[in-house]
Amino acid sequence: MMKNTDEQDKCQRITVLRATENDSKDIWEWRNDELTKKMSITTDSVSWETHSSWYQKSLVNQNRYLYIGFLNDSEKIGMCRLDLDSNTNISEVSINLNPQHRSKKLSSQLLSQTIAKYLEDKNTDLVARIKKTNIVNIKCFAKCGFTFEREDSDYNYYKKVAK
Repeated sequence: MMKNTDEQDKCQRITVLRATENDSKDIWEWRNDELTKKMSITTDSVSWETHSSWYQKSLVNQNRYLYIGFLNDSEKIGMCRLDLDSNTNISEVSINLNPQHRSKKLSSQLLSQTIAKYLEDKNTDLVARIKKTNIVNIKCFAKCGFTFEREDSDYNYYKKVAK
């Protein structure tokens, strides 16, 4: 029983909000972390100029949703991005943790709460493309109800059907 209480306490401490201009630098720094680059689809470092342009466009893109997770309403633990394809009504989901908050069992809570918040506004199926070597993300998405759909040489593809 104690474990469930601990898990509930952790869940209650995470807050998910839409990203703002103030989150740009943190997201850029997390994106350029070595492990993040290794696990990302695009493995190159991203310059500040490139990131700033992308971020500005992302904030006004009506089909892109950026969320930041906060621990105890203050510490940024990571971000989730959802890109809606309005033609298919399917949203692609990705997650990136603040490197300082890895290995704390926060990723599935961040992902789960982000998805819940997103689905309050959108009724869409969700998909994820995850590198086969990214076992942590595979487990995170599976814990959040994503099921394996298919694979290619580098990636596994997962889906979560909206209710």
